[in-house]
Amino acid sequence: MSIGNYLTALDEQRDQLARNLVTMGVQASETEKLNTLVPKVLQIPQTKPDVTLFRASIDTLHDYGEKVYTFYNDGYRSLSGFTESYQHFCCEENGYAIYYNQPDFNWGQTIFTMCVEPVHISSSNKIMMSYRSGATDIGEMWLVPKNNDTLSPADTARYIYEAIQNNQAVSVLFGWLGTVGNYINVLHECSGISAGEYYLAWKAITDNTSPMIRSVKVVDVTI
Repeated sequence: MSIGNYLTALDEQRDQLARNLVTMGVQASETEKLNTLVPKVLQIPQTKPDVTLFRASIDTLHDYGEKVYTFYNDGYRSLSGFTESYQHFCCEENGYAIYYNQPDFNWGQTIFTMCVEPVHISSSNKIMMSYRSGATDIGEMWLVPKNNDTLSPADTARYIYEAIQNNQAVSVLFGWLGTVGNYINVLHECSGISAGEYYLAWKAITDNTSPMIRSVKVVDVTI
């Protein structure tokens, strides 16, 4: 490459760097020199990491087996314990997704699912759920304020469920969207919720929705 072509390419890269910095929220101009643009990379705002409450994978039961609990008509069980009795709920065949299926539960059964590890929630957060659903329908999701007592995971699940039943939980606007067999990522607003530590819980029914959940995260949407 000739020196002229090299300098032209360098100018193009400088201009692209300036545009990229602006895109990432840093003041920059294509008239600036590289030696002033390059240090500005350190000014790019650092996004807060997502908090994953559940993720379907071959390691699901190892990673979340005692962090996610259910309440069904036979009581409280951890994810690991629940899958021992309901083999399609979180299995290899379904990619280890949480699956509120009719082969295990028959029609119209209600299952509460509770994340027993608290997560910090503020108005800048959203709850992102990746799922498949057979139909569009109203759903229910809650945030339960953290219990400051030292509780076992099972007792925490009981605390969450009883808070929901006693109207001591914060409802999150939530509904299932029919996905035509595909997974979709849906964000749910946390605006208006007082900042603090919460447990997340939701309800699913083995009806036309029979949802299959691939992941649940709390994400920060601050720009």
